[in-house]
Parts: sequence; structure tokens; C-alpha cells
Amino acid sequence: MIWQRRKAGRDPVSMLDRWQQVYRAGEVALHPFTPAEVDAVTLDAEALPAAERGPFLQAVTPLLTGQGASADGTAEGWGPAVARTGPEMEGSAAAARAEAVASLERHGFLRLGPPEPATGPAPGELAGWSAGPDGDLAARRQVALIGDLAVITRIRAQPIWVAEATVSPDPAQPDSAATEWRLLARMYAPYRPPVGLIEMPAGAGRRVPPFILVRDDRAVQVLVGWCGADLEAFAKQRARGGVAGPSPFAGPPVPVPTAERAGAFATLVQLRVALAEGERVVLRNLVVATGEAGQWLLEGDWWQRAVPVSVDELGRRVAAMLRAPGSGALE
Repeated sequence: MIWQRRKAGRDPVSMLDRWQQVYRAGEVALHPFTPAEVDAVTLDAEALPAAERGPFLQAVTPLLTGQGASADGTAEGWGPAVARTGPEMEGSAAAARAEAVASLERHGFLRLGPPEPATGPAPGELAGWSAGPDGDLAARRQVALIGDLAVITRIRAQPIWVAEATVSPDPAQPDSAATEWRLLARMYAPYRPPVGLIEMPAGAGRRVPPFILVRDDRAVQVLVGWCGADLEAFAKQRARGGVAGPSPFAGPPVPVPTAERAGAFATLVQLRVALAEGERVVLRNLVVATGEAGQWLLEGDWWQRAVPVSVDELGRRVAAMLRAPGSGALE
């Protein structure tokens, strides 16, 4: 079940209500902000107390380098987590930011000035900054972030881990350098509360909301689905306590040369994860090929080995990628 977003004419759903909704329903579709609206604001570094922030990624540039990046070195306008290597676009970009800020104000997601003091168990607003009235990033203004904008900005600005899935346009040619991989989706996880934020890339014909909040116990299932696994089979195995069901592969998995299987690959997905572990950034990578005969993990420096993998084992591998001792990461 996905909760419906705010209806026209109503105030934005509060952050506390969103946390309660996702705990009950498992996932919640958030307001469909445009890339310009999300990029027009940022979180104040001290908006949350240190105990709530926990360790978080200061930047995730290594995760985003390569696949998913456009020709100018940016990464499809993915906001504060993306390091922009080229000069900031002027003119039309500034005008888009100015309109974005005005739209956020009109819809009640942003208010000029500091946030109101918290009156309950969770703050109703978060301190942030927005582009100036002309869209000038240098002339930033202090603002209060409200509702879904606060939820999204908070999680994207200070994630404890970020997972990114990219898809090869030519699965029969498993080569990370030879092709430009398409960005499928990203998930960000904060230190607290135990949730994950799914962010889908902008594009024509998109059938799912651009931002979805999921409960922490669904994070692995979502990522396994991005890797091409049968989610119904995975959910059944999780319900049995993670006991693997029948596998198309008899006996222990036996690696074979990738070249022998590549012609039957229908999809090829690379899942990359960046985690904050104290002052360190841990980078992990998993490459999964899917075909009619099942799924394979591609291993080796050049992905030269294809190792058959069950859905259950794939789930364990993905869970291990998110696990950092003492980090509070989702499992």
C-alpha cells in the first residue's frame, strides 16, 4: 500500500505524520517535486542535533563518478549529494531556481525566516537555505523547510549510506567502461529514523513517483528488485525467515567464464553503495546479470567470472553491502 500524497488545497503533510505513515504502510509516495525545486534548497548543517545526524556522508562523488553522469560531468541534477564539476549554469538555470522557490512558497513547503520551535516529539520545520529571489545561489536566504520538502532535503543532505543502481544498455557485453550505463534509481538512508528515501530519475513516461519513503525492513527487498530479482519469490523467502527455496542451480555454485553466459543475459545491473563509517567512506559494488536460466554475480577485475546465485543469496549479499558495524545502517 502506498499512501496518497497531499490533496490540492490542503497544507503539506507534516514530517511526523510521514514517519507514522511509513511505519504503518511500509511505503509512502511523497510530493513529486521537480529537480529544480529540490536543487533550489539545502539543509542547514546544524538543523538537526548531532545525536540525530549521526555519521553521514559529506559527499558521495566517488559513488556517482562514471555511470549515470552526463557529458558535462554533472549527474542529472540530483541535488546536494552530487558534486558539480563544471561552472554553474546561468540564465535559464537561475530563472528555473527562482520559479522553483516561488512555487515552493506558494504550496506551503517553504517559508522565509528561521523554523518555528518544535512543540511536539518531532520538529515541524527544519532550518535550511534557498537560492535568492533571482535564483542566485550566492545570495542565499534562510528558510524553514516544511513537510515533504523537509523530509527529502534532510535525508539527501545527510545520508548514512546511498545506494545507486545503473543498467547496462548492452547486457550481452558486460563492460563497465565501454558503455554509458543508465541510472535506474537511488536510495538514501538517514541515521534516524529507520527509513529509506527512493529517488527516481526524471524522464518522460515515468510511471512511479519521483520520491518514495520506505520503511527500513523493505530496503533490501527494493534493492534486490532493482537487481532484477523476482520480488514475490524473495518476499516469500523472507517470510520463511530467509530460508532459501528451490534453486535452479544444483549443488554449490560453480563459476563459469562470463563469455559463455553473456549471450543469454537479458539485463545487467550494477549496484553501488557508499557508506559512512566514522570518518571513512566505504564503497561497495555488486554486478548482477539476469536471464531466463536465473541470475549470476559477475566477479573478478574484469567481470570475467559468472557465479550463479539464488534470490535468497542475492538478498544476503545486498544486506551485507548495507551493513557497517555501529553505523545503524539498514539491513
